[in-house]
Formats: sequence, C-alpha cells, structure tokens
Amino acid sequence: MDPSKPTQTSLKKSLQTSAEARDRQLKLSKTLSKVGFHTRLGKLLRMKVYYQEGFSLFRSWREFLDSRKEKWGNTFWAFDHALMHTGHADVKKLMQVEPQLRGEDVGIIKILTLGYTLNQPMSLWTNGEAHKSIRTLLEQALPNPLEIAAELGQYTDSFLAEAATRGKLRIGKDLPFFMLKILHHLVLELPLSEKEASSSLFYLVALLLATFPPFISRTLLGLIVGPRIRHRRRLVQRYYTAPKWAILEEHGKQVGLSPEQIANGLFDMIHIAGTAGTGALMGSVIGVLCQDKTLRAKVTEEVNRVWPKAEPLTADSLRQATVLHTVILETARLYPPVRFICQRSPAAGDVEIAGQKCPFAQGTRLLGSVFNANRDEDRYDNPETFSLERDFSDLLSWHGENPERMCPGRDLSIALIKVFCMTLLKHYRWEHSTEVAWNFKMPNLMTPNKLELEGFTSIENAK
Repeated sequence: MDPSKPTQTSLKKSLQTSAEARDRQLKLSKTLSKVGFHTRLGKLLRMKVYYQEGFSLFRSWREFLDSRKEKWGNTFWAFDHALMHTGHADVKKLMQVEPQLRGEDVGIIKILTLGYTLNQPMSLWTNGEAHKSIRTLLEQALPNPLEIAAELGQYTDSFLAEAATRGKLRIGKDLPFFMLKILHHLVLELPLSEKEASSSLFYLVALLLATFPPFISRTLLGLIVGPRIRHRRRLVQRYYTAPKWAILEEHGKQVGLSPEQIANGLFDMIHIAGTAGTGALMGSVIGVLCQDKTLRAKVTEEVNRVWPKAEPLTADSLRQATVLHTVILETARLYPPVRFICQRSPAAGDVEIAGQKCPFAQGTRLLGSVFNANRDEDRYDNPETFSLERDFSDLLSWHGENPERMCPGRDLSIALIKVFCMTLLKHYRWEHSTEVAWNFKMPNLMTPNKLELEGFTSIENAK
C-alpha cells in the first residue's frame, strides 16, 4: 500500500470533517459579504478560521487536500477564506496571470511578524517595478552553472569527502548544510561557518512561528524567535563585507534597490528558494535513486559515459546527462519542493463552490496546490507512477514559464542537483541505505529527511 495515500477509514473521517468545513466556509462567505472582508471583524473571523484549518493541515496535509478536493471539486475555500485551486489547468492559469499581485505569504503561510524578515519585503512579496528590480538582481547574482562546472564538481567532491570520513551521508541534515555553504560561496564568495549554517537552518525551521501575531511572537515565543532574528541581522551584516558585495550592490543600485533590500533579497533567495527548495528536491532525487536500483544503475552508466574518469566535470558532461535530467524533472513533478503558490485577487468576483455561487473580495488569497496539480489525472496518465516518458513542457514545479512567476534560479537548481548526483554516483558508494519515505502528514520540506546512506565511502579510498 502506498503510504502517501490516506486509508479508507481516515479518508471517510476526513470527508465528514470536510463537509463540516465546507458548511463553515460557505457560512463565512455570506457573513463576510455583510460585515466586509477587510473590516476588523472580517479579519478576526478569517484569522480564526486560518488557525483552525491550519491545525487540521498539520495533522495530515495531503489528506486535508485530497478529501476537500473529493468533496468540493478542484476549487474550494481553505484557511483564511482563501480560494484553493488543485487542477493543473487552474494552477497553471494562476501562474500566468499578469500582473501578479502578492502579499506577505510564503505558500499557504501568512507572515504576520514582519520583524522576522527585518521588516524588509521578501522577493516573494514584491509587485510591479519592485518585483522586476529584485528579479533582475537575482538573475545577476546567480552564476551560469555551465561556465563553472569544474568548480561545482570540485566543491561538491570536497563536501562528500567530509561525509565519507563519517561513513554516512544524512539527507535531512547534510544536504541543507551543503546548499547553504555552496550558495553563499557562489553568490557572495562568503565562507559560512558550521555555527552560522546551523543558525540558518534553525531560522528556516522557525519560519512558521512568524505566522503568529507580533505580540505573541514577541512575548510567548520571544525566546525562540529572538535568536533567529538576531542571526539574520548578523549574517546580513556580513554580506556587506563579502568579496562580491560591491558588484552586487552596483547591480542593485542600477535598478533602484537599497543596500538593505539587496542584502535581504539575497538572504531570502539563498535560504528559502535555494536551501529549502533546491535542497529538498536534491534529497528527493537521491531518495528516488535509492528506491529504484535499476534506475540508479542506468543513471550511473550514463554518468560514467558522459564524464571520463580522469577529467574534471565539464559543461558538456552536464548537458549530456539527459537521463538524470529527466529523473530530476519527474521527481520535481511527484515531490515538488514548493507545494503551494499564492497571490491576491486584483478585483472582487464570484466563484461556484459546492454548487453555490460565492462572492469573493478584492485581495482574497488565491492559492494553487502544485502538488495536486502535478498529480492531476486530466494532465498526466497514471500520475502517481514514476515515469521518464512524460511531457514536461508545462511542468509547474518551478512556477511555469511566466517571467513574473518563474523561478530565476531554475537552471542553477537543476545543475546543482545534477552535479551532486553525478559526483555521488561516480566517486562514492555506500553499503546500504535506510528506508526512503516522504512525509505526507507534517507539512515540512518535501524530502525523505530520515534517509541515510550508510557505509558511505570514496571509491578511490576503498581501493
């Protein structure tokens, strides 16, 4: 039985709960149309439902989504009276809307304690010219991976060599460290200490605490939230001393960004998009290769063929690793590191949900479940099955092709995963691995965090 799928008993219970939630949300829709979506009472009512449904999501996020989709259809109310879309066509359409209108959201999470971001807007929140400016900066900051293939290979090899001295590669613990260190190296030429990397990981884990109102974060959660904010402030200050800072500052100034906006934009890109996003997908790709030994043998054969033994890694080697490239795309489809997109409705309107026509206000959150869209039977045949024979032309895992939404680090993300897997399969081996399992209950990073490659050693040393 697929552990990712809800059991019949749990699904039946979820459907009953979903019916209650549907009635509650439909009633809320009528109430908000009377009292006002943006009034103090309207915000209070929406906040109550946001936390109430958030707790349900934390018990089992996939069951939460699947049961509502089965009961309500592809579009339904969720959380703070947001419109959740789960069909591939609908989520793709959300990504293509221009202009995009964003709020203080990270997927389904609403950031209420802005002090957590040093009161600087994340690049995910910006709109219009500000969004174009930060995207331009990020595009300038990210290197072309094909031009530095040898450097990426050497850096990755040195990291894996350290893991080999421990005899173990820990997916949930080691890969985030790798991503934090290599991205700070590539973007800023800034070496990150073990202590700084650990503090950055704690910052990411505690991001959810920023969804509580500021007075709660400052009081009840002050001991937890405070150190994370101080770490961000210290690390951002270090960015100003980095070898590449002057170049990046000049790029930012040309598009109207202040030094604070530049530094905080880089912090968010490295930590949230890079470490939490690419790092999670990298772990999932390794998990897939551990699960399927035949596939791993096929990829290993390709790696040895396109990367001659005694030579450094080259751009041609990365280009020719087409099987591995497809493995990454299919893994991104099944286990998207970013499971939700969010934007705001630019105008009021109506939507039909559960057979009823419901009004929604300007500024309503429009959520798209990339996870559900990637498994939509109307788009993919046998969507729960891993297959390399798919059409990935409109894969949504890097937010589609719309320049306003598409991930600016897509090419670097795929290249880093390629380099890591190629180096891993060519120069290292392991005796066995622990169980590969994705967590479909707690809505943390979608990666097999508990996976470990044991008896991990360098092939050269083993000889």
